[in-house]
Amino acid sequence: MNILAADQQVLLWLNSLLVEKSTALAALVKFAGIYLIYGLPVILLVLWFLYPGHRKELFLSLVAALFSWLIITKSIVPAIWFRPRPDLNLIGAKELLFQRPDYSFPSDHATALFAFTFGLYAFGWRRAASWFLAYALLIVIARVALGIHFPLDIVAGAVSALIGIILVKLLSEQIIKYLYSPLIWLLQKVRLA
Repeated sequence: MNILAADQQVLLWLNSLLVEKSTALAALVKFAGIYLIYGLPVILLVLWFLYPGHRKELFLSLVAALFSWLIITKSIVPAIWFRPRPDLNLIGAKELLFQRPDYSFPSDHATALFAFTFGLYAFGWRRAASWFLAYALLIVIARVALGIHFPLDIVAGAVSALIGIILVKLLSEQIIKYLYSPLIWLLQKVRLA
């Protein structure tokens, strides 16, 4: 069995396990795969104000997530290999959502979530990183079960995230000096930091 066939088999297995068995479970998976990502900005704002001692870690992790997502997965990778989203009717999986025929590889959600998580690990806020890892896994597993992505799309998103966090870690002093410090100065002026 080649890797793309195995990739499809994992999608089919998750779909049958989490979507086909129960309407209630399918609704939870749909919520996790589609809407749970919208909680991220709220979580970040809460953490920003509740843990002012960890603002640098939050900021650098956010920069890594944005860089990985906007530069690596939106620009570089799709120019190298275009992979359309799974056609669930073709592979025999239950479809809950109609998907646009855009690219699937790598997953934008996986890239951003894993870059943020890896950033928290890399910059030392391990407790928060562990919670974000659980949050990220919940979302990306749901997206595979829904047939929005193949598992390799998620793996490629994690690799893109790792590349992004390595680059941000290497440039962290400059990012703090030229982005974080001026932003904090401005936020202090308006009493948001």
